Amino acid sequence: MTNITHTQQKTLSKYLLRFVFLYIVLYIYPYGFEYIQELTTSDISFWQPITIWFGETFLGWEFNDKRLLNGFDSKYDFSRFLLIACLSVIGAFIWMLIDTKLKTDYSKKLKILLKTILRYHVGLTLIIYGLSKVFMLQFGTMDLDRLENTAGNHTGMRFLWDFMSYSEFYTRTSGWIELIGGILLLFRKTTFIGAFISFIAMANVVLVDIGYDVRVKMFAIHLFLMTILILTEDIGRMIDFFIRNKPTVPKTNESLLTGKTSKKIGYVLKGAILSYFIISCFTIYPERISRQKNNRFAFMTQYHTVDLFIKNGDTLDNSEGTRWKNISINGMSYWPETFNLITIDKSQQRFNFEVDTISKEFRFKPTRGEAKDEFLFKFQNGKNKTTTFKGIYLGDTLEVETHYKTFEDYPLTKSRFKWITDLE
Repeated sequence: MTNITHTQQKTLSKYLLRFVFLYIVLYIYPYGFEYIQELTTSDISFWQPITIWFGETFLGWEFNDKRLLNGFDSKYDFSRFLLIACLSVIGAFIWMLIDTKLKTDYSKKLKILLKTILRYHVGLTLIIYGLSKVFMLQFGTMDLDRLENTAGNHTGMRFLWDFMSYSEFYTRTSGWIELIGGILLLFRKTTFIGAFISFIAMANVVLVDIGYDVRVKMFAIHLFLMTILILTEDIGRMIDFFIRNKPTVPKTNESLLTGKTSKKIGYVLKGAILSYFIISCFTIYPERISRQKNNRFAFMTQYHTVDLFIKNGDTLDNSEGTRWKNISINGMSYWPETFNLITIDKSQQRFNFEVDTISKEFRFKPTRGEAKDEFLFKFQNGKNKTTTFKGIYLGDTLEVETHYKTFEDYPLTKSRFKWITDLE
């Protein structure tokens, strides 16, 4: 009876291993390859037609194939997850039948291969997201548009983005934790500590994503479960050390490649992967940082409220929907050297701009317009943070008087971190 039970447990273990392996491979390919910067996943994916068919046939969902929202907790994502699970159940069963016929058992090697795939996938993914936080790229920095918007107009996700953008200390620290955990996962000798750090980091991410309804919850949950899979063989040692207060035996992560020649091939392959990844990061991130951080006209970062709007000699009041209401200059941290024009009827348009402080000229054009759609205003700063703009816009002669705010006019950005709260 004991032998029968043991055999059943062994069979179940082998089946689960093959199921998990298939699910992970199918899940990662190709949408998980975020660390391959030059890859366009849609070009090599076979998932779209069969996922849509599966969702329509078995879940009764309708899809807009031009707006699938892939990767954002969409119907398409959940259809693909369920489809992958079904394929993995069937695939693992067929795999077991083949192994039984051939009387082969390579479960140990398969475990090592699975762990290797997980180490590199989680590690490289966390490095990408860690760097995005360290350089304040993922959430941006606190800006005027965020300060002017009200909490009641936010979604939970946008509210979280404001929360993260406020504190560079918190965001950068969480980024360093992800970055360090990801790097440590890339090496067998530091796999455990890397997985342990990554587990803590991803547990926090999952809680936050669920708590604030961030639209990448399933992505985060998958990464979190992957860190648990990496730690599976160490759970017993962790319980002994942290709970039972018992000594533990050091564990060595075995190499996937054991022969002399195969080891050399492995070193070359690993070197090539890491070299590509490092070069790619040195290429991509400076460009992203430059695009988001470089701002020649940071001194113009102002949120204007229009007090007087004269169009072709006529003064327009607030009943005129096309009257300008606000001008948010450098108001969005993601788009430096742009401003957002907001009218009374709440329509918005974004412009690129340049400023000549000597001639007092404000030159701008729509961010998505043609080069010929360029406008020139003269501006003059007055007392008490007021400005007058004069120029021709869309064939109309305008004179616009405003008063504006800067970061110093908002309690959230004026009052920063203090060790002693009442020390002036």
